[in-house]
Amino acid sequence: MVSLNPMMGKNLWIAFVTALALTACDNTLDVTAPFENVPIVYATLNPDSDTQYVRIGRAYLGQDGPNGGVAHPDSLYYPSLVAHIQAFKENGDFAWEKALEVTYDIPKDSGLFTTQGHRLYRLILPGFTANSSRLDWEYKLVLKKDSVSPVFATAVTPLVNSETFTLKKPTPIGIQRLNLTSTKGQEIEWYQAKNARAYQGYIDFLYMEMPEHQQSDSTRHVVRYYLPYQLGSTLNGGATTKTTLTYQEYYQFLAESIPVRAGHIRFFRGFTLYLTAGTDDLATYISVTQPSNTILQDPPFFSNVQGGAGIFASSAGLIRPNLGLADRSHDSLVFGKVTCELRFAKATFLDTLTCN
Repeated sequence: MVSLNPMMGKNLWIAFVTALALTACDNTLDVTAPFENVPIVYATLNPDSDTQYVRIGRAYLGQDGPNGGVAHPDSLYYPSLVAHIQAFKENGDFAWEKALEVTYDIPKDSGLFTTQGHRLYRLILPGFTANSSRLDWEYKLVLKKDSVSPVFATAVTPLVNSETFTLKKPTPIGIQRLNLTSTKGQEIEWYQAKNARAYQGYIDFLYMEMPEHQQSDSTRHVVRYYLPYQLGSTLNGGATTKTTLTYQEYYQFLAESIPVRAGHIRFFRGFTLYLTAGTDDLATYISVTQPSNTILQDPPFFSNVQGGAGIFASSAGLIRPNLGLADRSHDSLVFGKVTCELRFAKATFLDTLTCN
């Protein structure tokens, strides 16, 4: 944070008032500006992958207005960019430096911008995940416009310690069946990860659908329910965070998300739970870039990229597949009034039961 002495603050205020007076009668919006490069970085390093991706582009206003250069690759990318990632040990000692390579192996969505492939920068690190010390190191992105130019942008991040990011409820192994009809609902609880602040997750509801008496025409479907975004209480790991799935809220979600189909029945096939933990800078970036709900329309600017904009952070995920549904909760899915019209079925020894 930069502090201003009283005289400097006074001079800045006078300059601001003078500029305001000179432009008070001019309602023209200036949509062009002199050319100026601004590197834009987006990356979340994955501690559990030997391949890392970094999105690096550039932005400027220019004399052609906001859409003037969108169709030209050289308006969006640096033609000769040199990008490195450096690793520093827990005591600050230098560990290694690796160059990133340009890749187009991840497709981009269609839209206004250049039809050229989605340019990313990739770093392949064989054996990276086998090195347990990696979780305690710090990583620095270093950018040069070309091989002979000085460094013009940098960013630093720790890694989320994925080894400390584990489930408490439901347990990470063994047979687990969610009980959404209990008095308190089904708790989902996890241990916070070291170096993580932001937590986001979702749960996939898996089911099979088929015309009655025509099992050969069955199809499989997934409905995704997003869990609330939460902030952790510590960066040291070990504390717990939880959220709750309640019968009324979750089953109402299913009723609104799955279309009613006459002549069809459905069978529940399980849940898969996904959780993601992100670093402190990522949490701040998410917070300040949320849409404003006040009369102040311009959100505060945040970036941990020195000399540029965007975010260079880390995130780690965990997956808990093969979660079942407790008997009472399954009966409520099949026979309960909230989801009755969806015609989920329950197979018994003698018959297949549905809500009629």
